[in-house]
Amino acid sequence: MSRNAFRSRFPATTVAGGAVALAIVGGGLATPAHAATTRYTLTIGPAGTQRYLGINDNGDIIGAGFEPGAEVGGEGFVIKAGTNTPQFLSTADNPGNTQQFTAPHAIDNAGVVVGFRRPPGSTEPGLGRPMKWQAPGNGVDLGVDQSPTSDVEATGINDNGLIVGKTLTSNDRTTAWTLNGSIFTRLPNLPGAGNNARADAVNKSGLVVGSATTATTFPAVAWVNGQIKVLGTLPGGTFAEAKAVNSAGVAVGVSTTTGGNEFGVGHAVMFAGGTVTDLHFPGTDTNSGSANGINDAGTVVGSVSGFDAFVYQNGVVTDLNTLIPANSGFTIVGANAINNKGQIVGEAFKNGTSHRTTFAVLLTPTGQ
Repeated sequence: MSRNAFRSRFPATTVAGGAVALAIVGGGLATPAHAATTRYTLTIGPAGTQRYLGINDNGDIIGAGFEPGAEVGGEGFVIKAGTNTPQFLSTADNPGNTQQFTAPHAIDNAGVVVGFRRPPGSTEPGLGRPMKWQAPGNGVDLGVDQSPTSDVEATGINDNGLIVGKTLTSNDRTTAWTLNGSIFTRLPNLPGAGNNARADAVNKSGLVVGSATTATTFPAVAWVNGQIKVLGTLPGGTFAEAKAVNSAGVAVGVSTTTGGNEFGVGHAVMFAGGTVTDLHFPGTDTNSGSANGINDAGTVVGSVSGFDAFVYQNGVVTDLNTLIPANSGFTIVGANAINNKGQIVGEAFKNGTSHRTTFAVLLTPTGQ
């Protein structure tokens, strides 16, 4: 396995119940039996914001964009609810990010952000340190796995302050961990030949989800009270990853449907009650899809590469572009998160312009 193989995506067990058929709406892909009824207003992010990555229930948004004077483009930021100004994530020793790169992965309902930074003076380019921002300018290193050759990221946080993350070591091993205050816990791998695991998200009860390896497969997993449990893959697939989880323990993510490693074509999936549900758009078999977020009502959002962003609601997958004003001038290409008010964040292309530039977008259910 290459140095970054097990941590690259978005970032086999028997599957009970098999894949579940879905009605599909929008894009001319299929004719639905019924359609998701929620429609959305579209708000484009302020100048320089490239994508929104997460949103809490208060409406605080995390994302990435261009910070004037920063070392590279795509610096992390937070936009507080009721404002329209990105506050870039930085540290006291480098407030303008002139010598470092910052990236957010998650935000809790208190507005605390976790993610990583690539600090100045790293012994190896691209290595990150796990960070927590209680305010945009005061990022603090979490102190986890401080080897100068380890790449470490904080990937999730719940409202009790439990942080989850992953560490890639110099011997090509990825490990999952939690940090509860000052208590650090290395999460177990799968038994037998499993030697890699990564944690991607945690819900309010402390259920952690992610992915792990066996000798030959990469199933999605969950950790319950410190014990690892296989969530599975789609039939025929050998890779899956759970990327988000709601308060009921329903997780969503991605799974392949054929053998091979995680670089195969992925389908957006839901993991619930021992069943892996395929949320894939028909006609996109050569395009990878991923479910990226789920709220407590069970509404799921995600993306299909080369097509559009989608929402899954009441058993129906719908192209989000059919649910926004037809004259918006934008095409939604990524849906990255959804909060319990139904607000969705992601990115879009501006119609008639170069698709090398993306714009951060917020979709709010009409009537809010």
